[in-house]
Amino acid sequence: MSTYTKIKTLPLSLFNNAEYLSFMNHVLDLTNGNSGDGDSESPDEISLLTGSDGIPELGLTKEFLDTYEADLLAMADVVDESRTSQETEQMTLHDTNRDNLAIYIITRISRAGTLPLEAERDAGKYLYKVIKPYNGVARLPMAQETAKIKGLLLDLRKDENKPYVTTLGLDAYLAELEKENNAYDRLSQQRVQNRTTSKKESGANLRKRIDVYYDDLTLLAQSYGVAKPSEKATAFIAALNQLIAAAKKPAPAPEPTPEPTPGGDSESPDEI
Repeated sequence: MSTYTKIKTLPLSLFNNAEYLSFMNHVLDLTNGNSGDGDSESPDEISLLTGSDGIPELGLTKEFLDTYEADLLAMADVVDESRTSQETEQMTLHDTNRDNLAIYIITRISRAGTLPLEAERDAGKYLYKVIKPYNGVARLPMAQETAKIKGLLLDLRKDENKPYVTTLGLDAYLAELEKENNAYDRLSQQRVQNRTTSKKESGANLRKRIDVYYDDLTLLAQSYGVAKPSEKATAFIAALNQLIAAAKKPAPAPEPTPEPTPGGDSESPDEI
């Protein structure tokens, strides 16, 4: 009577999303004849490359493997999304720049009333009533800050205020503030649009489906390994069991830090 190797069990719920994705990608690599570490196999090693009919030795159709791979790609998007997006980094930079500019403009006007030059003092006193409602603009919620800065720019650029703005040398600062505020606003709208048009499925839903694929894959591989034994099925089951064993293996515990010897650096009996 032949002896058959049983595929080991593995509690997939123990994995976080990144670990889960890594394990499932390794399983897919094994079905495609790779060791799972990115290196191609030699001709003597596992050769299960997917053809137009899938992998009949394991009972896996091409459609099944394509669906499995598509959901793994979607899962990779979910894992990547947890990291800071490029849009967010750019928005943070523009927000910091506009905060600094708005604070400088308001502070410059607020303090101009005490300057030695009469023209600057008069400009500061005149513009103070214009900027007073905008104090604390940099501390507002993002969307409110965007709108408030637009209002500040509009008020300071009114005809009656322009000469005083020029006297205080703020024209270039207003132009830069407008540029940074518009850049932030543009990215903010773009991010909302991107999230609306490319709403991703949750990782929990994807894992439920991929769990079923994995169960089906192992059941089919096990069944074909018994009903229709082949070298390919035997090699796949052996490789999968090695992968499962490695996934179950706990990370090595850190070595304990040796405790210092009381009394400092004592000498050995041979030293003295």
